[in-house]
Amino acid sequence: MKSTKGLYIAVGVLGVLCIGTTVILVRKRNRDRLAQAVLAAVNKQLHPVTQGLDAEDALSMHYKDRVMQGVTSKVIVLKETVATRLAKDIHQFFKPWYKGGDDEQGVYALLGSLKDKVQVSQVARAYQRDYKVSLKDQLKDSFDQEEITQVLKIISGLPKYRTL
Repeated sequence: MKSTKGLYIAVGVLGVLCIGTTVILVRKRNRDRLAQAVLAAVNKQLHPVTQGLDAEDALSMHYKDRVMQGVTSKVIVLKETVATRLAKDIHQFFKPWYKGGDDEQGVYALLGSLKDKVQVSQVARAYQRDYKVSLKDQLKDSFDQEEITQVLKIISGLPKYRTL
């Protein structure tokens, strides 16, 4: 009888601990989400143009994968070798000031030659893979607000994807 009573008490204490831990973790997660949203809103007010880069899905490495999952027909994509070559080309447009500085017109022309946002995403993925920095971050570091606005204008004019 005593061992059964002790077992019930132990199970009850364990249940209370599990429920308490779960409640604390859920509250912490909700607080973190709220803090992240507040920081994003403040950052958007402080740096509206660079936030436009963050909001542009085409510069995400995973944009192509999301499109491929959501579209039932066959999406036109670049060959991996072409995406790698374009990433190399765009990387060569970013130079330090003592080597002539960045070639903004080259970046604009290359991005303008892409046919859709899936291709932009493929180039961004190849850029990240080959140069260990995201194309988004490279643009933020190298371009001023006016130049970033021009890049966003070019990308926003592209269709999301093309199908066969």
